[in-house]
Amino acid sequence: MTPIPEPGPPIVVTGMHRSGTSLTASFLAALGVDMGDRLLPPDAVNPRGYFEDVDFLELDRRLVRSCTPEGEAGHPDWGWTESERFDRGCLDAGRPAGHALIAARAGSGRWGWKNPRTTLLLDFWNGLLGDARFLLLYRFPWEVADSIQRLKVDLFVDHPEYAYRIWAFYNRHLLDFHLRHRERSLLVSADALVGRPAALKTLLEDRFGLKDDDDRGEAKFDGLLGRDLFHKVGGADPLISLAAATHPDCVRLLAELDAAADLPGSGLWSAAPVSGARLDGRRADRPVDLSIVIPCHDAGELLIVAVASVERNAPEATELIIVNDSSRQAHTLEILQVLRGAGYHVIDQEDAGHAAARNLGLSAARGRYFLPLDADNRLEPGFLQAAASVLDADPEVGVVYGGRGELGLGAGPVAVPELDLDGLLLADARYLCAVIRREVWSCCGGFDDRMPTAAWEDWDLWLGAAEQGWRFHRLPGVTGAVTISLPQVEMGEPLQIDAFDKHRDLYRRRLPALFAAQREAAVVRATLAEAAAELEALRAERDVLAAEKQRADAEREHLQEETDRLDAERERLEGERDRLYAELGAWRERVSFMEGTRTWRLRNGLLRLRGRSLPAP
Repeated sequence: MTPIPEPGPPIVVTGMHRSGTSLTASFLAALGVDMGDRLLPPDAVNPRGYFEDVDFLELDRRLVRSCTPEGEAGHPDWGWTESERFDRGCLDAGRPAGHALIAARAGSGRWGWKNPRTTLLLDFWNGLLGDARFLLLYRFPWEVADSIQRLKVDLFVDHPEYAYRIWAFYNRHLLDFHLRHRERSLLVSADALVGRPAALKTLLEDRFGLKDDDDRGEAKFDGLLGRDLFHKVGGADPLISLAAATHPDCVRLLAELDAAADLPGSGLWSAAPVSGARLDGRRADRPVDLSIVIPCHDAGELLIVAVASVERNAPEATELIIVNDSSRQAHTLEILQVLRGAGYHVIDQEDAGHAAARNLGLSAARGRYFLPLDADNRLEPGFLQAAASVLDADPEVGVVYGGRGELGLGAGPVAVPELDLDGLLLADARYLCAVIRREVWSCCGGFDDRMPTAAWEDWDLWLGAAEQGWRFHRLPGVTGAVTISLPQVEMGEPLQIDAFDKHRDLYRRRLPALFAAQREAAVVRATLAEAAAELEALRAERDVLAAEKQRADAEREHLQEETDRLDAERERLEGERDRLYAELGAWRERVSFMEGTRTWRLRNGLLRLRGRSLPAP
């Protein structure tokens, strides 16, 4: 067991949300630092625990909210709104509560706390603590943005651009404080820490006097630093270059953090100039087999992740076409302009909708095969190559699809069964990532722009492909793409009738099978309903019997109590009887003894002389 460190100044761990502060706090706890008794419990976000003192968390939350403009768009719980105004004049009211927390925690041994919001309150706490040490964490902005998206919080799904802006807001505070208090702070890259825990241990010993006498060495940290939970994108990944081109201020700040850090992340990432040349199919001398079309409507922040996934996974002879579907958001327009300037093929359309955007992109495409990819999707490795191989090998196959993935906590690959034509006819639309033969799109008349969502567009196209006799092929165990959110829009009856009319021949051919399936389904439903009724009756009977049993148990308990009472009374009376018989026997023995004595005989003779005698015993 790690010994409790000698008393010393507290250690405060902080940094932008989703930047490894929990992992680092667990590191300190393993070194014997008391991170608090009332800790925020683990959950799906941090299954290994937050190591976050609830009392400091609640005070920091109140303080950052008090400093944030009321009613302004943003994330006030994190102390950030779009104006980035933060009124520190409101912090004086929190000093008594801060002093009370410090007094409650200060004592024997080394102690500390962790909370990301403390990043915005470093000067406040420094003024109260005086001699504290500060462990300041930062993480690559593209990783933080990805981690925030995985939370699937509505605010960030609707405003994915907030992640980078909040990252810059927090890390400007972090860097400023570190530069003013280098003697009492450590600035550490979380990405570097995961790969080099020994370097942090050395820094903590040299700078904070925190020694580790545990002879187990680094082995105790193997399962602690969360390498399996810490999703990293480093090196020269395309996302880094795209993030640098679309968020140059964040990448400049990251370089400043690396330059000032005690354990920097420099060397773990690099940003090259962005170029879409490899995926530009407009050059006549460049062969194109596969076209990827991404419509984008005000989702620029998600678009760069989708583009990066294409850059990462697309084989040669692939082109990428981005269709700006009437975007109005300023940040999205800026991103589209960056992509256009970098040589990506970007087409604009006005107020025509998602299906029309796909059709517009495909009308400019050159590939024999195409993949419709949405801006909130991320292409997975291996799918394009496997799908193209199937299409190359079998000309009767028109659509190749794989499993899907969902981005979020606890999410992952979702197996998709073989496509069932009768189920498809009955509007069993699923989200599928599919590579489609261009001829299918042409002979079906393209995507139907009357459909309300991409899922229904695909459904209509697949119906058309089935009607034309094309076969579908599933790639088992292969995930095509992951998506942040699946479409939830229901198709109304008028639109269903239009779709049925449009594919009348297919429905007519399959009508006997559909009727048979419907009859079978009706029988199954009736059987299930009958079984459900029987089950409900059994449950009701069970409830009656349970109530009767409960009453019988209560009566049995009452009778047992009465029996126990009578047994106790009987035992008492038997004891009293035995006592009285014992006393009676003792008196008889006493009388018998007295009658045998000379005194008793003389007494009887005297009584006779007096004319009296004792009664016979």
